[in-house]
Order: sequence, then structure tokens, then C-alpha cells
Amino acid sequence: MAKTNVRYCASMRPCIFASINMKILIIKPSSFGDIVQALPCANALKLAYPDCEITWVVFKGWQDLISLCSDVDKIIVWDRKKGIKGFFEVLKTARQTEYDLIFDLQGLLRSALLAKFANGKNQIGVSGMKEFSGILIKEAYPENAKINATLRNLKTISFITKKEFPVNVNIKTESNSLMDGNYISLIPFARGKGKDWNIENYFKFIDLIIKRLPGLKIAVLGSKSDYGKINSDKIIDLCGKTDIKQLASVLAGSKAAVGADTGPMHLSSVLQIPSVFIFGDSDINETSPYIGRFSLLINKDNPADINKVMPEEVFSEVEKWIK
Repeated sequence: MAKTNVRYCASMRPCIFASINMKILIIKPSSFGDIVQALPCANALKLAYPDCEITWVVFKGWQDLISLCSDVDKIIVWDRKKGIKGFFEVLKTARQTEYDLIFDLQGLLRSALLAKFANGKNQIGVSGMKEFSGILIKEAYPENAKINATLRNLKTISFITKKEFPVNVNIKTESNSLMDGNYISLIPFARGKGKDWNIENYFKFIDLIIKRLPGLKIAVLGSKSDYGKINSDKIIDLCGKTDIKQLASVLAGSKAAVGADTGPMHLSSVLQIPSVFIFGDSDINETSPYIGRFSLLINKDNPADINKVMPEEVFSEVEKWIK
């Protein structure tokens, strides 16, 4: 007899369905860090329904991030630069398959429209649906809108499965050809006001590494526009020189990672690399990492004043992890 489970339907009455070969669509197109915090949902779904097929809708540019997740079977790429045309291209692709479950983990109007009009039997939205998207898609557990982002995403899955899951992501990385030996990764640059530790603090931190942990190299990671921002012969500037898969490989070889509340730092934590986050004007309760080995440093008196986190504090955390 086929395995069965309870599934949500629009009437809120439970109905029974076979889990074999179940098709599931996850809509979480952006951005880097938000996607990383949603990846455990794929693992949870595979644990609940081992034979299911998971398809993930993602914006063009982030598809390599999804490809790192072993639990995702197919990717639908959404080219948002095409505007409304790009939306209808994705919708057309999504309608070619009949999905048993569709999860909108983005919680915005465009993602809800896609979930609503894709070819799916049941649609569930993440807690905290915005832009009136909750009118289109049923929101799971509205009371959980302000909890940690990783848990909020997993709660959306547990709404269907009625199970609690270990927080895990199966990530695959390739061999690293850009760095070798002993090194740490520095990820200084984040999007958003109040998230960046100033450059002077990074220079002081670099000097502490060189002085107190001789032989430890420092790789600086970021976008092409970040290249040269830390102008020093004491570091190896890889900004703009890695794609997402190469980034993951460099991080995976690191002794530790240090940086802001940004996507690559969250990926580092998921990869189980000791990660020292320097938090500024972010909602630490919502955006802090939940998986891996990490330290969170924040100016408790005034979180918005990130520069009051001292280089000695950051070095001390790195030293603890390495030793």
C-alpha cells in the first residue's frame, strides 16, 4: 500500500494522498541570503516525502546557488529583467507540470500570482505575506511572521506535513582551485545601510591576523564592484573573480569566515565553516543564521553603530574557532 499523509486543501479539511512521485514547486526567487535560509525546506520535504520531485523557481543569477542543493531536482529560471514578459515565461513553464504542492516562500505579490496561476492542486504561503499577497495564497501560521527566517520557512513546510524537522541542507561543492593552504575568508560588503563594518576596522583586524596567526592567509570575497576596496598586499582579493560555485568552494576550504550579515556569510555557516558575523542595523532575531557553527557580534548598546564592535573582539572569536 502506498504511503499516505495529510495534505492541506483550500477548504481547510484534510485530504489523503499518496506521497510517491509527488511533485512540489518552491517559489523563492531571491535574494542570496534569503534563499540560503530557505534551502532547508528542500531537505525537510525530502525527509517527509523521499520520492518527491522538487522544482525551485529562482531569479536568473541565483540559479547556481540552488544547484548547490542536492535535494532540488529541477530549476525554473526567472529573468526579472524581462519584466512582465519574464513573468509570463515562468508561468508558462510552471503550468506545464501539475504540482501536488506549491510553496510561496517569497511572500510578495508577484510570487503569489505565480503560485496562484501555476498548475497546482494546493498552494501555501510563508508567514508574513506582503503586498496583499495573502488574499491570493493561504498564509501558514500568521503568528510566526517575525521569527527567525529559517524557522519561518520550515514552519510553512510543517503546516503541510505536521512534522518538525532537523534544520539541515545538503550542499555539494566542487574542488577549490583559487585558494590553498591555511586561510580565512573575509566577506566585508553587504547590501543595506548600517550593515558594513568600516574599512579601517577591517585593516586593524587584518593586522591582528598577520601578527598573531602567522601563516594564515586572508581571501577577500565580494562582487566585481568591491575589488580593490580593501587595498592591501596582506590579502588576496578575489572580489569579482568567483562565480557562486567557486565562492562555495573557497568558503568550504576556509578555516573560518568573517563578515557582515550577507548571503555568502550565511552560505559559509550552512557549509559548517566557523563564521563570525559582525551585525549592525539588521533585525538579528529574524536574519541571524540558524545552521552551522557561528558567532554573532553586535554593539548591544546601539546595534545601528556597527563600528563600535572592536577588531580585538572579532579576532578573539576567530582565534577561538581556529584553535
